[in-house]
Amino acid sequence: MKSLHRTLTILACLCLVAQTVRHAYVLWLQPRTSVLDRFDRPLKGEIAAAGSLDELLRRYEPVRREADRIKAERRAQEPRGDVVGPLDTEPFKSEAELREAITCWEEKAREVRAVRFYWLVGALLAAAGLVASARGARWLGTTLLVVGFSEIIYWTTPCFMSGGVQEFDRLVATKLVLSALSIGLLAAGVRRLAVFTENA
Repeated sequence: MKSLHRTLTILACLCLVAQTVRHAYVLWLQPRTSVLDRFDRPLKGEIAAAGSLDELLRRYEPVRREADRIKAERRAQEPRGDVVGPLDTEPFKSEAELREAITCWEEKAREVRAVRFYWLVGALLAAAGLVASARGARWLGTTLLVVGFSEIIYWTTPCFMSGGVQEFDRLVATKLVLSALSIGLLAAGVRRLAVFTENA
């Protein structure tokens, strides 16, 4: 049992430390600009600087109204067909970019909630495993610890897309904090179960 605990601890520690370092890199050190940024339209910078979903929505509404107005005019001119025209022209291009930014923001907000919930579930399972082990049910305790830390590690894995949206940074910061807390939880479990002591 002791060798199993040691092996699982080393694997969990490897995963948690590696992903914590990755989160810190993405949040604080990863370059976010390109030499090509000066050729992009200013809308990209406005989207990246948006501080809330409401701010993106305020930018989106007038562009959407203008795109809808142009579509209606074109349909009136061509009543037999659904001729909208090229979608890579304004205001259609801006409308598509803003729509994508809003969708991305909402997706990251949902992911932040899911990460927090499932991390808490994993932490509760791991805590139950520690209690079970302390009461002598070592196999049940080990099982709960493995399930709990698997849940924790899975939900705090790194995000592999870069983000210009504030909500992406919030997701990475959440995962960074929870990964660091997980390392602390793992250390407490190792100490409580005396995993690396020879006489236990």
